[in-house]
Amino acid sequence: MTKIIFIFLFVLPVKLFAGGQPNYPESLISIQYLPGDKIQDFSEAEMTNKMFTAYKNETLSPNVYYWFRLTFDNQKLNKDSYFIHFNDFFAEIQLVQVLSESKTLKYLGGSYIPLSNRSFEGFFKDKVLMTKTRGTQTTVYLRVKRAGFDTLSFPSMNIISLEDYQHFKTKTDIVQSFFTGVIAILCLFNLVLFLLTREKLYLSYFIYIAIASLYFFFYYGYIELFWFPQHPLVNKMFFFSILLAQPFYFFFLHYALNEENFRDYRKLIFRYASVILSLSVVVIIISLFRYSVAIHIGDVLSVVNGIAIVLIFFLLIRKVPLTVKIILSGSLFLAAGGGAAIIANLFYISVEHIYIYQVGFYIEILLFAIAINFTHNNERLIRIKRQLDITQLKNEKLEKERELEGLSKAIDKKNRDLTYKAIVISQKESMQKTILKQLSKLKDQEKIQKSQLLELMSNLKSNTNNNHWNEFESHFTTVHPHFYSALNKKYQNLTASENKLCAFIKMKLSSKEIALITGKSQQSVDVARSRLRKKMGLANHENLYTVISEIEIQ
Repeated sequence: MTKIIFIFLFVLPVKLFAGGQPNYPESLISIQYLPGDKIQDFSEAEMTNKMFTAYKNETLSPNVYYWFRLTFDNQKLNKDSYFIHFNDFFAEIQLVQVLSESKTLKYLGGSYIPLSNRSFEGFFKDKVLMTKTRGTQTTVYLRVKRAGFDTLSFPSMNIISLEDYQHFKTKTDIVQSFFTGVIAILCLFNLVLFLLTREKLYLSYFIYIAIASLYFFFYYGYIELFWFPQHPLVNKMFFFSILLAQPFYFFFLHYALNEENFRDYRKLIFRYASVILSLSVVVIIISLFRYSVAIHIGDVLSVVNGIAIVLIFFLLIRKVPLTVKIILSGSLFLAAGGGAAIIANLFYISVEHIYIYQVGFYIEILLFAIAINFTHNNERLIRIKRQLDITQLKNEKLEKERELEGLSKAIDKKNRDLTYKAIVISQKESMQKTILKQLSKLKDQEKIQKSQLLELMSNLKSNTNNNHWNEFESHFTTVHPHFYSALNKKYQNLTASENKLCAFIKMKLSSKEIALITGKSQQSVDVARSRLRKKMGLANHENLYTVISEIEIQ
């Protein structure tokens, strides 16, 4: 927002009140002019003999030359030379001052005159020099023409001594240099943030302050002085930079309201900003053909935007987060600066009153920068917190993976122990069976007492029972406590030997190893595995080990 928030409270009263009562310096005794709507073209000698009429705030038609005669009281002129400048631009102004019969001063100025053709460069493009003459009064003649406006009065004017003008110029150069430096730093800072983050909030702020600051550079003549010294008509288009910046304020506010619960407000503000941007472009195009019409439309848009900002402020100030409150408060500072400048001009029109408005704008963009800094820091903290959370999750995942890896190693070790026990049990039983066969052959021999032999065989048979396998299954259920229950729950028709086969497969034993443990051939184990697959109803593409290994997990 580059127009003041309360412009609708001030602009119209100022135009109504001050428009018909222009301000003139106390030293100005009278203003006279030559009425008529035809081009007044005559020599300086003829000019002094013309019958001038007292000027009573009559309107001036555009693109028509008028002659004015200004008379000053020398007692109120403390300096020898003064610049006369106007608070509303003339398209062309020429001062003629007759000092004597042989000496006549002529100076040319005006906003439509190229800088190189003016008598004096720098601030106040419509300024002309007046020299104090002898006697009680000083008289000067002005040949003026207005352009780009409909019908306006002879504008308010000021006179400033050469010394005061130089002081004002120096002070303005210092202030504007500082202002330009701050603007450049803020623009560069936000442009870098945009390039790093791609957040449109920073881009909209960059565009807003860049365009809005052009109005102040235009007002003090820097744009014309350094960019378009030969093209005054191009330079005057920068007057509308204050209008063009307004939609980018609303875009900036739209991106600042980035919370989910302000979605409706964001949509409304974005649409409003888009409409205002389109209308601003239309106004600029109109200004190429009807400058005065464009100015009037621009004033209306500024009033509408001011009302919109006031409504947004009162609607959101209690709801929005701190960053947006800072932004809305910055807008109030701009309003205060612009309102104070307008009120000051009610009492005394001066170009220096623009400083008040500029201070309001300066505070506004600084508060906006603070709000953006808060936003950037918050986003950075959120990113850091998110990264810490991700890192913590990764650490927890690694810890769990380590725990699972440890459990897996422990299970593998127990499986190896069980396998070893199973093999030992199998070998022991095999040995016992072999001994029993040998003893059976010896029982028929006469030299060996049959009763003793039968007793030995009975003891060996009693040791070949399932106690060893019971011990094996006890160790297995310690490692896999829920395996058998989960297996029988899913496959209820399995026999004890098939349960044992499933346990062997769970331990990742091959058919060869299972055959070695059980004392059967590998072919018998393969047949048992095939029967087990059929009982479990597995398809050809399903892996028996994969199905059994997942049983206890499920």
